[in-house]
Amino acid sequence: MFKIAVLLIFLLIPGASSGAELKGTVLKVKPAENQIVLKTARGEETLLTTKETKGIENAKEGAKVTVTFSEKDGQPKISEIVPDI
Repeated sequence: MFKIAVLLIFLLIPGASSGAELKGTVLKVKPAENQIVLKTARGEETLLTTKETKGIENAKEGAKVTVTFSEKDGQPKISEIVPDI
């Protein structure tokens, strides 16, 4: 019973590194709107940046990047932007 409870705790509490990843090319950077537009395999994706977004300097138009984000308040908010080499 204890093992099941521990397993449920790990499954129900998301980790600090939880989030989705998206790979694409930066099409637009809109600092005034805190937005970055990526061209991905799914089409154009608009994501929001925050004060906590790491690697914002990697978001240059034409750059290939991997973006880690999570849904907050119904919006995809970027936690990190890493260049693809």
